[in-house]
Amino acid sequence: MILFLLRIVWRTLIFLLGVGALVYIVRAVWPDDTNQAAILGALLFTYCLMAYVVIPNLMRLFHVFSRPDHIPLYVTTGDGWPSDPINIAIIARSRKKLEKTMQKAGWHIADPLTFRNGLRELIAIIFNKPYPEAPLSNLYLFDRPQDISFELPANSQNSPRTRHHVRFWQLKEPTKKPKSILHYKFWKQKILDTLGISDEIWIGSATEDHAVVGIQWRTGQITHGVSHDADRERDFVIQSLKDTGKVSKITTSKRGRKLKFHGQLFHLGKKHIRMSYTTNGSIKVIHLKKL
Repeated sequence: MILFLLRIVWRTLIFLLGVGALVYIVRAVWPDDTNQAAILGALLFTYCLMAYVVIPNLMRLFHVFSRPDHIPLYVTTGDGWPSDPINIAIIARSRKKLEKTMQKAGWHIADPLTFRNGLRELIAIIFNKPYPEAPLSNLYLFDRPQDISFELPANSQNSPRTRHHVRFWQLKEPTKKPKSILHYKFWKQKILDTLGISDEIWIGSATEDHAVVGIQWRTGQITHGVSHDADRERDFVIQSLKDTGKVSKITTSKRGRKLKFHGQLFHLGKKHIRMSYTTNGSIKVIHLKKL
């Protein structure tokens, strides 16, 4: 119920911003047309119908008949679509050790995604106010949302308009779905068996929100604008950890071919027509010192 109300508030704001943008477009393209209100209404109705009704429901229908699995090199949205690439893993003695090291590196633990926190984040984005612990949306690996997230504002106001962020999932044997077991075995073979590790393993996905607004290419819905260079963001996280002096070594898992997949389409305020994540497929494994 809380998440439903949060989505209503967020989409109401987006609706108002969209109306403003369409008014500007109509006045710029048809400055002398006496039917500007009708044109505006038609454009607005078409966009809302396609972005929030037709396309999302067609995608849900598609997943009723097709439930594709994937090699878990990327995390997914709640409805199973590819999202951020997995590009980092941290070996730590415990979750507490991971938290303390990330915080020493300047990162903030993201607040849980609740209605209250979501509303606070929304206000912080609108008015560009500080909220360095703003919640992140849930993405999924091992059929569960991230166990913990960290973020670092990328602006002087410490607002969630632009930020670095990384989500982590602890590698532990799942108890429910067969797909989760396959993903677990993949990462166990890739990291735990290969490197002979006995400490906790945290699989991470690091990306950067570098624009206030972006548009999801599959639905046309509005979200944060995310940088396509996932490897650069991963290296940013690693450098911040190295600066603490708490990293014992860094290894690289076997890389595959370069991966490209669509993440977002079109940045408002940017000249990009298409957004995609690009990564060389390697996973940087960070070993934290025991003490």
